Amino acid sequence: MPANEDDLMTVGELARRVGVTVRTIQYYDQKGLLHPSSKSEQNQRLYSRDDEERLYRILTLKYLGFSLAQIREAEALDDRQELSGALEHRMHELERESVEVLRNISTVNSLREQLAASEHVRWSDFAQAISDMQNREDVLWLAINGEGCDESSVPELTHEEVSRWHQLMGDTIEAMHDGVQPGDERGRELALRFERLGGMSGALAGLKRLANQRAQGPKQYDRDFYAGIQRRTLSFLKDALEALRG
Repeated sequence: MPANEDDLMTVGELARRVGVTVRTIQYYDQKGLLHPSSKSEQNQRLYSRDDEERLYRILTLKYLGFSLAQIREAEALDDRQELSGALEHRMHELERESVEVLRNISTVNSLREQLAASEHVRWSDFAQAISDMQNREDVLWLAINGEGCDESSVPELTHEEVSRWHQLMGDTIEAMHDGVQPGDERGRELALRFERLGGMSGALAGLKRLANQRAQGPKQYDRDFYAGIQRRTLSFLKDALEALRG
């Protein structure tokens, strides 16, 4: 049933209601995403409440990282299915970005420590330090993914041990975000917990077991995300333990 003209909005009214510019609405019209439901006798474009919902849909999916072409292609999907897919897509991207942020925080903090201990700046030294940190993380990544780790030697984890590992990893990530250095008091406290859980050998064995469990899951990006987080946190904990031992 056509909408009553009294219930329709001009492009300006729609723009004010939603909080976008008139040009934005006109652009979506040109791209075939948002056509007016009707036109007035004066040839004004008129939009309905359904059109308003379609505009909110476009804005939501754009925020979640969809291109206009992807938004158009997804029109045939059920609304719940479409939004669920969009949220999964955005979460995937955010998780990958968070791994890179943690890596950059760790690297920059290490370079700040090196600068504070240096009398003169030698750019080659800092470039080498960056390369060394990246190489160390690659070694950790191989270990986490089972390279050189005999499956039969990997112990089972109790529920309490799994809980303690998860708590340690979470607390370490939080510390890294806060700019804590491995040699700080908070870093030493994390190192003590790390040592009680078996240090690096215990971590690699335990994480190998957890990685095998995740490998049975349906989503590859989840495994990639956690591997990235693990090598960031293990690198920090390894440095913290070395600082603790002097």
